[in-house]
Amino acid sequence: MVAAVMAEPVEASGRWNETLRRTVTALAFAAPAAGAVMAGPPYLPIFAAAIAIVMAWEWIRVTGERGRFNAAWAALAVLLVAAVAAAAWGRYAWGLALVAAALPAVYAAARAEGHPHAAAAALGALYVGIPALALVWLYARPEIGRALVVWLIAIVIAADVAAYFAGRALRGPKLAPRISPGKTWSGAAGGLAGALAVGLAAGAALDLARPTVLAAASLGFAIISQLGDLLESGVKRHFRVKDAGDILPGHGGMMDRVDGIVAALAAAALAILIVGGDARPWL
Repeated sequence: MVAAVMAEPVEASGRWNETLRRTVTALAFAAPAAGAVMAGPPYLPIFAAAIAIVMAWEWIRVTGERGRFNAAWAALAVLLVAAVAAAAWGRYAWGLALVAAALPAVYAAARAEGHPHAAAAALGALYVGIPALALVWLYARPEIGRALVVWLIAIVIAADVAAYFAGRALRGPKLAPRISPGKTWSGAAGGLAGALAVGLAAGAALDLARPTVLAAASLGFAIISQLGDLLESGVKRHFRVKDAGDILPGHGGMMDRVDGIVAALAAAALAILIVGGDARPWL
């Protein structure tokens, strides 16, 4: 009984310390990210390229290469930076071509240096490259680009934060115990509620769309962001890695922090492409 009573405050203290680390790290990361988004080109593409370099390193590491430097990461990073630069100049087809070229280039480099999972390493070109191009492309949408990116990132962050606190407070049944044992259905529901509230408020403030469109889109992208989180967790579990990296205390690696955002960016770009590249008539 005494041991149980003593363990409870220790556990609560540990949860508080973890929450504090996550909060401080999130705020420190949010400042340059918000600055880049608000400033736009050339700062946004530069920021996107820097994030892509870090994520490329983490992807190669997660898929099996634990060394400090390797040719597969170098090939992936160089081609992704070139792709983002092409997109920044409005050459989106070139950007996609460079991402496609990264697939065989990274595979060949990984095979040459004995990477245990060369094909998986090469897929990092798609996982990192497509969302990076989507970010630059979405930002360039006429009239609504910046507002759209700000709104999209805001609802993903809201979903993530609300899911974290709701899951810790309510707990309950696990969402996907084989993929990510820490996630619960209560957390997922809290994430949807948080995304809905922030999506409606931010969308109205940005004069982005009608309330019904904002509500549906907020819930849709919140679900997509949670699926992106599960996808990244599934990749790590498959390769038996706890965190993608340690660059962000309390979160792990860059991939661990932006897993929901990359999924939402890619989905938003695809949705706008499907309606002809201009979302304004639908807003």
